[in-house]
Amino acid sequence: MTWWTTQPMRLIQTNLREIDAQLDPDEFIDSIQAYSGNVLLFNAGGIAANYDTKLSFHYKNPYLKNDFLGEILGRAHAAGIRLIARFDFSRLNEEIALNNPQWLYKSTQGQIVNYNGQVHTCINGLYQQEKSIEILKECASNYLIDGVFINMHGYVVEDYSYNHHGICQCDNCRLRFEQMYGHPTLPKKKDAADPIYRDYVQFQEKTVAELFYRRSAAVKGIRQEIAICNYTAEGTDIFRKESNTGIHRQLPEFNYLSSRNVKVVLGSWPGMAVSNSAVHFVDFAMRHTAVSPHFTALRLAEDLVQGGWLDYYVIGTLMNQDDRLVMDIVKDIFRYHADHEHYYSDLVSIADIALIDPYLSYMHGSEREFRGLFRMLSESHVLFDVIRDDVLNQDHILERLRRYQAVILPDVRNVSEQMRATLDAYVHQGGKLLASGASATCDEKGSPLRQVQLESLGAGRILEHRTPRQGDYFALQDQDRAVLRGFEDVNLVYLLGELLICETKPESETYLGLIDECMFGPPEKCYYTEISDVPGIIRQAYGQGRTVLMPWGIGQHYERLSNHGHAMLLEAVLRDVLDVSRSVKTTTSPLIELAAYRSRDESRELVHLVNHSGQLGTAFHAPIPIHEVSCTLTTNRKPLRVHTLRGQQDLEFTYSGEGKGEGPLSFTVPKVELFETVVLDYGRE
Repeated sequence: MTWWTTQPMRLIQTNLREIDAQLDPDEFIDSIQAYSGNVLLFNAGGIAANYDTKLSFHYKNPYLKNDFLGEILGRAHAAGIRLIARFDFSRLNEEIALNNPQWLYKSTQGQIVNYNGQVHTCINGLYQQEKSIEILKECASNYLIDGVFINMHGYVVEDYSYNHHGICQCDNCRLRFEQMYGHPTLPKKKDAADPIYRDYVQFQEKTVAELFYRRSAAVKGIRQEIAICNYTAEGTDIFRKESNTGIHRQLPEFNYLSSRNVKVVLGSWPGMAVSNSAVHFVDFAMRHTAVSPHFTALRLAEDLVQGGWLDYYVIGTLMNQDDRLVMDIVKDIFRYHADHEHYYSDLVSIADIALIDPYLSYMHGSEREFRGLFRMLSESHVLFDVIRDDVLNQDHILERLRRYQAVILPDVRNVSEQMRATLDAYVHQGGKLLASGASATCDEKGSPLRQVQLESLGAGRILEHRTPRQGDYFALQDQDRAVLRGFEDVNLVYLLGELLICETKPESETYLGLIDECMFGPPEKCYYTEISDVPGIIRQAYGQGRTVLMPWGIGQHYERLSNHGHAMLLEAVLRDVLDVSRSVKTTTSPLIELAAYRSRDESRELVHLVNHSGQLGTAFHAPIPIHEVSCTLTTNRKPLRVHTLRGQQDLEFTYSGEGKGEGPLSFTVPKVELFETVVLDYGRE
């Protein structure tokens, strides 16, 4: 076992400023220990070297008085704290950059980007391709660091003021793109309809992966036990992600971001550690002020219960923050984790569903569909894992998919032949598949095919790919209500998004009828007269399994306005059409997020409850305690004890399975404040 996979860790990132090189090392390490941190992410080099670099192209911190990195590293190790050295190669000090223009990013206007003396580099230039590796090797050779982390990786096209400078047009990019894809020019803008841009997206993926594999090999060539921590999966031991805010983003914030970040790594790359950072500050321009302390607490709680590392990130040190309201909360959660870390180690998800993250289809805006489905599943207390779509190209993914009752494709448009074969095989062998939006209608590059690719789905040729129209609805008629329960008082759900009108296969079954551009305006004109036979749900039996295609973006609808009709419809499709059962059931508020895991040795099961009641629009307040949360799960043995970790209470429970094999086990949690973990302790056999 490597140090980064033995258990979830508690990482603290102090993104030090140049002037912090003068701080007292003992006081600094004491502050990390006060928060129960056991991993320190520490500025080593790139933007500014915090050690006495001998490389002429590596800018040295002008405030450096001694071996800052060495002093901190020695004290950290003496205190039992691992140190991951942080590097940032995305910018280069103008003293060096302006003498090496061939290393630099070039905007669509042919200009370099010099932001307060820091000049953007290009990933395909010599600095990132070769010089960055020399810097990594220098540091790893001279210091017993425990890991390396590379910030701002890839193609950086925005500055810190969010000015967008466009796709890099430098000679290095142009020549490499031509060599790999045959295009003599680079695209100038993002455009999913442009085949050259679609090639460019793959070019970005491949070149970023290639560089990270080379960087990883260089570091591992010095010491294998150095962990590679990146914002990407390639060449990575610890996948780093962030829960942060941005002043230009659509509001309100996606309050499940930490859960999403942890889930997608653990679901996609088993054995890889995930450290999702709760970012202290508001945004780049507001780095000295903090987000709501309750928002930070929610982020950390989600990290913890989903099985990720605790990770907290500040600018400066823990000692010099100007907004300190959150500090005691962070200390408390970190200390709690330190006291109970063995419960959160070596866990296996017991999720019923795999939700596919449409990473390869982001160019189409598919992430909105994913987020809406994520929210609906969470609010209805469905247990699900997240798997990134590119992982479906792996050879052994079918074996992993078989663990789930159902797989959901949220507008996963870009599908390779291998992905298609895997998904069809999963269904044929008894799996259940729900596809929404324009899933499986493009090749792996994103080129439209005018055909639904998956044989297991009940639609074939696309007759029309309609853009959004006002006044559209789907109607539930008597024959629909005979299958879809719970719609006694709801006749319509609205449609305001793209719609695929497809040829349905003869053996398929359809539900819901399209009301096409119903009249609207003054009340006198608000009525409809016809319900067409264009379906909103297409069911198909395939082999031993079954599928549902909803050829419209039900998730995007919920992400936008959270209408109850769409949430009811998704739940009915899973329950009544696909017959997906639930491993854990609860009737509590949708404001409770549910997760459940089993220890690998099967000595215990954990049911986690996270309280989201503190969110009000864009504000995050202290959550309102939610009382009497009842849960039921099926188990084949009676636990020795059921107890809570946060509340430290033994719970009464009922179990009806003795002598009968599997049976329901029920318990009630008296109160959930920020979060609670319930342990079902079976003991070791």
